Amino acid sequence: MKKLKRLSLAVVCAGLSLPAQASPKLISAMGAGATTYSFFTLQARALPLGVIASTVQNLLQAELTRSPILPALTACWVTGDLNETPVNCGNGAMQFGNADLYTYNGASSIPAFPVSKTAVVGTVPKKSTTLDKLILTSKGANFVVGTIGVANSGDATGRVVNVHFNQRVAQFGMLVDAGQAAAPSIKGMQFFVNRQTTPVTTLSGDVPVFVGVEDSAGFTDITIIASGEVGNPTTETRSWIADQFSFLPLAAFQGI
Repeated sequence: MKKLKRLSLAVVCAGLSLPAQASPKLISAMGAGATTYSFFTLQARALPLGVIASTVQNLLQAELTRSPILPALTACWVTGDLNETPVNCGNGAMQFGNADLYTYNGASSIPAFPVSKTAVVGTVPKKSTTLDKLILTSKGANFVVGTIGVANSGDATGRVVNVHFNQRVAQFGMLVDAGQAAAPSIKGMQFFVNRQTTPVTTLSGDVPVFVGVEDSAGFTDITIIASGEVGNPTTETRSWIADQFSFLPLAAFQGI
């Protein structure tokens, strides 16, 4: 009888320690405690005399933190504002697959963060400048922008985008620009996470839409999949532009 009791207790304890069953679902907003990245490039060659890169980066982050614009942004520093890949944010906190996501500095219905035009950088007379002249803003895109006048230099066909996190997260989301109102590039987006595919979120051109997913079991990898454009299937590009890439750590989610 004592052996049976011990066995029963062991089974119960084992059951309590089992991980939650994976069950991804779409969400309409990120939970409290999420980190939201936007892409910025530092123009190192334009640094005033005596000013180091970290000083400018800290100034920008202070602006992002003070800004009343929501969600609060964290700077993801990229090496260039156009066609740069791979993109790595937060020293590996969020990493996009190489040749999956590229930086993009073109037109978009998603407004760029207004970097200060009055914050002075530098102390040497006539050598100082303002923060906006040292920072380039960009977004992410799953395609390559062609060089003007160079044939076949771009590739407008949208890629599937893989994202890796260096810790287990419970939520991922981003603000998506699906294209122009009269010519959207995609009609929907879904995620592949924990070996399951979510339903499709419907998108419309010229209207930024938040797209996100949650799984209380947690995950370290996710794949972003776009469905084809509205119209002639022979001209599908499945390309998109996005900003405000966000994740919520599983530990923070469980603490809510």
